[in-house]
Amino acid sequence: MLDPVLPIAFYLLLGYLFKIFIKDNSKELVEFVIFFSLPAIVFYKIYPLELNQTTLKLILMFNAIILANLLISYFVGKFLKLDKKTLATFMIIATFGNTSFIGFSYIDSFYGQDYVVYALIYDLFGSFLLLVSLGMIIINWGSGQHVNFKSITRSVLFFPPIIMFFLTIFLKLFTIPTFVMNTAETIGSTLVPIAMIAIGMKLEVKNIFYKLKLVSVAIFIKMLLLPIIVLVLFSIFYNLDDTWSKTTILEVAMPPMTMAVVLAIKGGLDERLAINALVFGVLISLLSVTGFYYYLG
Repeated sequence: MLDPVLPIAFYLLLGYLFKIFIKDNSKELVEFVIFFSLPAIVFYKIYPLELNQTTLKLILMFNAIILANLLISYFVGKFLKLDKKTLATFMIIATFGNTSFIGFSYIDSFYGQDYVVYALIYDLFGSFLLLVSLGMIIINWGSGQHVNFKSITRSVLFFPPIIMFFLTIFLKLFTIPTFVMNTAETIGSTLVPIAMIAIGMKLEVKNIFYKLKLVSVAIFIKMLLLPIIVLVLFSIFYNLDDTWSKTTILEVAMPPMTMAVVLAIKGGLDERLAINALVFGVLISLLSVTGFYYYLG
């Protein structure tokens, strides 16, 4: 039953053990993924894809799901009477999912490379864009900092996968040699092992019980409540057997985003709360995401 997810668990363990006994190379591995693996997947998957009105509708739907998640986490946080800093941290970890590193890994393991393109669109034009725009505004608000829109715009425009997306749109006008496509596919295939090993190196077990109740609520919202809501709505209005339906539900069920946690820490929010949510989320996802996968068939 757990065969598709066991390699992911093994990669996490390898990364964690490597950090414990040798050193933490997660920064370098993450940079490799951002500058090579992700752009290669963007090129390989977007080049043959027909971008049409259906794609635009998917992007709008993905953003609506994340914004609904954000509103739910905000109102839950206000109900719990969290202070501004804690509320901002709670909203970030309960809203933004790891739809790239971990998301691509799960989609690839469960469904294969053909399904990754939907996860790619969800991540680039949903999770990432909202994180570096609305997410940064929330982080700056929670820490009492000034919102730097110039820096936010620069982060979006110069993010390597985004650059590769627009470059690929231009290259769709030309015929790309087979060896280029094969090379991109090979480089893109490094994403899963390298990304998960890097995440394994980032796992921390110290202070594991810090604000455990709040971490549990955030994970419940992010990894169970929202995907169940989306699953129910999709079962009513769409066909759960469709490729994009299954991929979307699994992407919604992803644990808190590593990049969101990093930005929250850099922004001066609650570091231990963010890290604990990341640790528990990754570990719980091995069972929760697998559960959604088997339910969806």
